[in-house]
Amino acid sequence: MDIMDIVEMVEVVGIALGVIGLILTIVICALPTWIVTTFIADNSANTEVILYGLWMSCVTQGTGQTQCEVYNSMLYWEYVLQPARAMIPTAMILGVLGVMFSMVGAKCTNCIKEKTSQAKLIIIAGILFILAGILIIIPVSLLARSIISDSSMRIKGKPELGASLYFGWVAAALLLIGGVLLCITVGVFGWTMGIFGWISSLVSCCISILYYPAPPYWGMWKVLMTITSISSTLGALGVMGSIFGTRCCNCIKSNRIRVKARFVVGIFFILAGILQFTTEIVVVHYLITDVQRQIDNFAKFIVFKLVILAEVCSWSACMLLIGGTILCCSIFKRNQPDSTTFSQPPANNSVFNRS
Repeated sequence: MDIMDIVEMVEVVGIALGVIGLILTIVICALPTWIVTTFIADNSANTEVILYGLWMSCVTQGTGQTQCEVYNSMLYWEYVLQPARAMIPTAMILGVLGVMFSMVGAKCTNCIKEKTSQAKLIIIAGILFILAGILIIIPVSLLARSIISDSSMRIKGKPELGASLYFGWVAAALLLIGGVLLCITVGVFGWTMGIFGWISSLVSCCISILYYPAPPYWGMWKVLMTITSISSTLGALGVMGSIFGTRCCNCIKSNRIRVKARFVVGIFFILAGILQFTTEIVVVHYLITDVQRQIDNFAKFIVFKLVILAEVCSWSACMLLIGGTILCCSIFKRNQPDSTTFSQPPANNSVFNRS
């Protein structure tokens, strides 16, 4: 099988996974099965099962009768579902755009003949799929954590994870895998991982700057601010280099200079990832060794922010290190001829021109 056939096959699989993920996203946006709360009564006829969705809630009586209505009052779960109301429709829009770009830029459709334009559209489609997957997995995971945590037990009844949450995880996984496959087919997976890792590093930098603690924790917090700021700066340099170093942009004509640019950008991403990993180590060390946080109420309030910072730094470090390593390893590929030089045609040899 030719390498081009394999690339087209992987591309088709990525588009198919993105389409299926988009369909599941539409399903979970419409169905009111995000949260299932059961009220058990002495009489089975009085038992109620309440289903909460993004836009409406349904009540199923023990007799089998079901009645649905749009939210008309600010209930507890309505506040919890508010982030999903913004993120899920946005993910749907990104998914639709990703499917459109992937269909137009796919090699099998031949809507565009120019390979450079095809690669650009596939890159955009892959990034849109990845963004849609991230926008789905965040509200679904946060809601599942809220249901499982002790704070949700204050609500009368027993809340459980609904089917839409499981479908949401599947949809996010399909969109992420589809987006990654599309980025792999055009050889920009390393760039994509580095860019998303840099975006995550910006989130950790914002967390360390905006949430400024009390004086006893200034020293530790200043260290975190410095590390995350330097990491974000290195990631920004890598992103700037990635804009000019990709083959589809054609900003650099020479293959040799392009390979060197990949290596330098990979180094920037790796250094940024190491700093993000250092931030996580500092936070984890503080959470393990600091005894005052167990008796100080304010320290307990700081712990929640530190846990979020550690989670964001771990994701950012993984993506930056993976992306930087892939870009640095590209220098070990077999050398290609420089596109800025033109080879002379071989001289005619009379030995091979005999009649």
